[in-house]
Amino acid sequence: MKATMKAINSLNKFVGIVVGLMLGAMSIIIVVQVFCRFVINFPLAWSEEAARYLMIYTVFLGAPLALRNHKMIAIEIIVESVSPKVRKVLRIIISLISIVFFVILLFKGVEMLDVVSRQSSASLGINMDIPYMAIPLGALLMIINSIANIIDYLTQDDIDTSEVSEALKAGEQA
Repeated sequence: MKATMKAINSLNKFVGIVVGLMLGAMSIIIVVQVFCRFVINFPLAWSEEAARYLMIYTVFLGAPLALRNHKMIAIEIIVESVSPKVRKVLRIIISLISIVFFVILLFKGVEMLDVVSRQSSASLGINMDIPYMAIPLGALLMIINSIANIIDYLTQDDIDTSEVSEALKAGEQA
């Protein structure tokens, strides 16, 4: 079990590096595009499309990292108002429901690849499979990280995932 969790954490570190590089590349492309368009009056035809595809990958690869680190937006009032034992069960149920959604997203994303495989992007000329691959890839990573979270819930005591409780603890220490 520890080896599995270590592998998932290593995968997440790698994905985090890739997301950071993509975010950096996207930022550079946007700055260069603004400079070329407004300063030298020579807009780059490919930059907007490249930045858009990098943003898509940043979102679909970054979301699993947020999920694993319990930083996804959530309404926690019900989960936080119950006992730790019930809280653990609720979090597992929520994770299982999420996995069902991610599996559907994975299969629909793979189906979408078949639809767009005959298309190419307007300015970059790349096969549209490349941008659309972010959907099943992100869904697969979300499934993996949801399973890792369930393992954590089962093997650890009360995992504090609430930013509300973090803020309250910080206030008590001050």
